[in-house]
Amino acid sequence: MTIFRPAAFLPVIAALGLVVAPLVASAEGHHGSDGHRPPPGGAPYGGPGSMMMPPIPPGITLTTAQKAKLKTIFEKAHQDERALRLEGRAIEGKIHDALSVAGDLDRAALADLGKQEDEVKAKVSALHLDTMEQLHDLLTPAQRQQAKETMDKIKALHEQMKALMGPPPEGDPDDMP
Repeated sequence: MTIFRPAAFLPVIAALGLVVAPLVASAEGHHGSDGHRPPPGGAPYGGPGSMMMPPIPPGITLTTAQKAKLKTIFEKAHQDERALRLEGRAIEGKIHDALSVAGDLDRAALADLGKQEDEVKAKVSALHLDTMEQLHDLLTPAQRQQAKETMDKIKALHEQMKALMGPPPEGDPDDMP
C-alpha cells in the first residue's frame, strides 16, 4: 500500500476549499474604513486567537459599533497579557539566578518563585477566558447561533479530514515504499 493516495485527497481539498472560501469572502468585510487589515488569523493587533482560529468565525458580520468594541477588547487584553508576560519573565530570571548559585540551593525561595510563576500563568489563563467571555457578550444571539453552526461545520470537516488521512504509518520512514 502506498502512502500517497491521490483519490483520497480530493475530498480533503474540497473540504479545505469550503473552509477557506468564507475566510476569503469575509476578509473584505473585516477591513476598516481606513483600509487597515487585521493580521492573519482574524484578531486585530495580535490579540488572543491571532495565531489560531479567529475568535469570531468567518461569515459573521459585525456592526461598526461591534468592530470598535472588539478592537477595544483586544487592545486591553494585549496590554494586560504583555504586563503578565513581563512579570513572568522577571520571575523566570529570578529562578535562573537562584539555580545558578555556587553554593547550596535555597529550596524555599525556589518553591516560592515556582508558586509565583504558577500564579502568573493562572492570571494569563483567566485573562484569556475573560476575553472570550467579552467576545461572547459582544455578539447578538443570532450571531452566536451562526458562529456555533459555522464552528460545528469546521469541526466536522476536520474530523472528516482526520478520517480520510488515517493514522500515520508505523515504522521507520526509510522503510516506506
